[in-house]
Amino acid sequence: MMFQESMVLPSLYTRDDQVHIERWIEQGPAYKENGNLNDSNRVAEIALSSVQGRLPQASLVQEDGNVVIGRKHWDCPVQMRNNLFAPIHIFEINRNNAHAGLSCIEAYYVTLLPGYNIYVVTISYGSEDPEGFFDLAIGFFHVDNAEQIIAEASRVILSWWQVRYQELSCSR
Repeated sequence: MMFQESMVLPSLYTRDDQVHIERWIEQGPAYKENGNLNDSNRVAEIALSSVQGRLPQASLVQEDGNVVIGRKHWDCPVQMRNNLFAPIHIFEINRNNAHAGLSCIEAYYVTLLPGYNIYVVTISYGSEDPEGFFDLAIGFFHVDNAEQIIAEASRVILSWWQVRYQELSCSR
């Protein structure tokens, strides 16, 4: 098991959480060809549960003027996590070229998963359209000091963008 038994933090993760996290770590980054987007989504939800209210919220203005909002919210089965996990907001991109009247925001966060001692980089969308999920864990890293966090998160994000550019021929 990858979880550090010496850490007295198993109360931060359900057994199901641990299975998803460990399988996701073993499978690597969340690319469609890896087939692990379900685990990637679950790991992102674990990492981001305390900031759900700040994640992108797509809104579609219909012809009749009604606004449709699509983001789902999930319950965190371990409430203590919401007080201990502190996702770091890195940046957002608004890709207004998705659909007419649809704001396509991508938000990037990095979160330490205590007990695993890894930082998880996540991407959050305002809708499920890009990947079939609102939130994905796109990679992780280990660091020895805080100064390395942004550099390592940038490396993960650039790798994600490179693969996405090749898959979809989308703009950088």
